[in-house]
Amino acid sequence: MVAANMAESMNQKKRITVFAVDDSLIYRNLLRSAITSEPEFEFLGAAIDGKFALPKISYLKPDFVVMDVEMPQMNGLDALAEIKKSNPETRVIMFSSLTSEGAKTTLQALDMGALDFVAKPSHMTEGSVDITETLGLLSDKIKAIYAQELLRFQDRKIGKHQGESKLKPKRKFNICGIGISTGGPVALRELVSKLKTNLRGIIVIAQHMPPRFTKYLAEHLAANNDFIVKEVSDEEILEEGAIYIAPGGMQLEVIKDKRGAVGKVYQGPIGELCKPSVNILFKSLAENFSNESMAVIMTGMGEDGYLGMKEMKEKGAYLIAQSKETCLVFGMPNKPVKEGIVDEVLNIDSIAERISNFLSKDLT
Repeated sequence: MVAANMAESMNQKKRITVFAVDDSLIYRNLLRSAITSEPEFEFLGAAIDGKFALPKISYLKPDFVVMDVEMPQMNGLDALAEIKKSNPETRVIMFSSLTSEGAKTTLQALDMGALDFVAKPSHMTEGSVDITETLGLLSDKIKAIYAQELLRFQDRKIGKHQGESKLKPKRKFNICGIGISTGGPVALRELVSKLKTNLRGIIVIAQHMPPRFTKYLAEHLAANNDFIVKEVSDEEILEEGAIYIAPGGMQLEVIKDKRGAVGKVYQGPIGELCKPSVNILFKSLAENFSNESMAVIMTGMGEDGYLGMKEMKEKGAYLIAQSKETCLVFGMPNKPVKEGIVDEVLNIDSIAERISNFLSKDLT
């Protein structure tokens, strides 16, 4: 069915169909307005909770379901489990509240098969800046995910494949920066689970996420792996063999002084759209660690990370991009690959192998 839909989309301008599930009438109306205002979309309808949504989803077979987490009768997690059983090809994006409970539940939903999430703003008046930006982000994610699936389908048809490498490490690195966005929590779960545990280097991750979500992402990764994984605090001395997540809504730089590698967490600069910014993290690695550092750019929309990678390349760092076929959205890796500044383009298994080798305690 997916292949048939992809073929249809390639042959004609098929609109992307969307169904909304939310117990808030205000949010259902806001979602309806946002989806119907986009010529690429067709809004198929809405339901107040999972119980009412399931039969409609089975009948209408939308391309995407945008679903709230906390709802009466049947919540988002229970509905997601049923959708994955009865309509496994339906793509689900969680529409989550900016609360601690919302963050934890959203990460559970991503483990269960939701593709991604968008955090609800605290102010939900139609036309407000927060809701306009949120709905715009939701639309952009749906378009980007669907477009990426079309590209993967085309690449499979013509036999394109990239992502494996037999390159042997020729030197060791002390720190690895990872930049990631849309599709990140699922990709990071897979990546971290495949890392070897004998790391002597430090891994620092800038994942585009709101406040609260990054704390629970770190806890989630730590609970399922044998690494120390934690959200970075300001002035924290970073330990070898540990994995650090930049706090959502803040910026992170890593400096090097007599204490070792130290995290610097702060609000600015004004005008920077991404918080945390991959560019800011990577530029700090270029300035402080030069050829002792490596960077990986992974799934995500936009171009955040390219400028930072460019500076790292000039300082002798080793650069890796995630392969198109394994990205939920091949946006952030696209420009570094096109501009030829990356050393390798790898799938997630090979990225884990490369990081494990380059940051290994074993020097042979």
